[in-house]
Amino acid sequence: MVDKVIGIDIGGTNLRGALVSREGGILKRMEISSQADQGIDKVIENLAGFIKDISEGENVCNIGMGIPGIINSKDGVITQAPNILNVDDYPLRAVLNEKLGSDINIVIENDANSAAVGEWWMGASKDVNSMIMITMGTGVGGGLILDGKLWTGADGMAGEIGHITIYPDGAKCKCGNYGCLESYASATAIRRMVREGLEDKSLNTILRESTKNIEVEDIPQIVMEAAGAGDGFSLGIWEEVGKALGIGIASLINLLNIEMVVIGGGVSNAWDLFIDKTYEEARRRAFRAPMKRTKIQRGLLRDDAGILGSAHLALKSSNEKKP
Repeated sequence: MVDKVIGIDIGGTNLRGALVSREGGILKRMEISSQADQGIDKVIENLAGFIKDISEGENVCNIGMGIPGIINSKDGVITQAPNILNVDDYPLRAVLNEKLGSDINIVIENDANSAAVGEWWMGASKDVNSMIMITMGTGVGGGLILDGKLWTGADGMAGEIGHITIYPDGAKCKCGNYGCLESYASATAIRRMVREGLEDKSLNTILRESTKNIEVEDIPQIVMEAAGAGDGFSLGIWEEVGKALGIGIASLINLLNIEMVVIGGGVSNAWDLFIDKTYEEARRRAFRAPMKRTKIQRGLLRDDAGILGSAHLALKSSNEKKP
C-alpha cells in the first residue's frame, strides 16, 4: 500500500508542492519559482530538481501535478498551457520519466480539476457527492465532481466554467469569445473595469490616485481595499463580479443539480464584497428546489487545494495500477 505521494501545483509564477500521506496530511512542503516565462524546458529543469529535493530520503514513486491549461491526462501531455512558453502537445510525463526514471508513476491534470479534487477530498465539500469548484484568479477555472468522481469529459476539457457565456454582447474574452464569465469575475476582468472606468475623467473614485505607480497584478487588492473604504465605483465593480458569478452558478445548478459550489482563487478574498449579489442573482435565475439544496461556500484549502487534489489523484492512480 502506498503511504506517501507528492502533490504539485504548477503555476505561471510559482511551483508549490508537498509530500502527502495517504490520509491527506502534509508532511513536508516546498515552493520555488516556476520560471514559466522562460519556457517549458526551464520549467522541466525546475520541476525535476523540485521533485528530487522534496523526495530526498523518501521512497516515493507516485507524483500528481496540476497545470493550468488543456491537459490530456490519459497520455500525460500538455496540449496547451497559456502561462508557459513553447508548449504545444508537450509530452510532460514521458520527459519527466526520462529524467526521474520509468518506474515513477506521474499523474497530470488541469489545475482547477486538481483543486476541485482537493476540496472534495479534504476541504469544503468532503461530505458531498457532487460539486463544482470555481477558481477566480487571473482567469476563471472550474472542476466538476459528479457521483464522487472527477468528470473531465471526452477530451479532458470539461469544467471550463470561465468560458460559459454570461452576456452575449459583452466584453471580449482572451479566448476570442464575448461575454464569458472570465470577462467579468476574474482579476483580469477587474483590471479591465478599472481601466475603462478611469477613462471617464468625471468619475469620482479614490482609485484614480491609489492605482498610480502600482503593478497591474495588485489592482484587485487595491479595489478590494477601496470598496472596504466605501468607494462607490469600487463597490460597483464587486457587484458586477457577484452578478456575473450568480448568473453562471444559476445555469450550472439548473443543468447539473449539484450539492455544492465551492469558490476559491485569489479574487475570492473579496468574498464579503460580492457574495450577497451572487446569491441574489443565483436565487433569481435558478430553479427553486435545486437552488435551495445547493450550498455556495468559499474554499477551505486555499493554496493547498491543488496540491492535495494532485496528491489524491496520484494515490488513486497507484491503487488502480495494482494487479
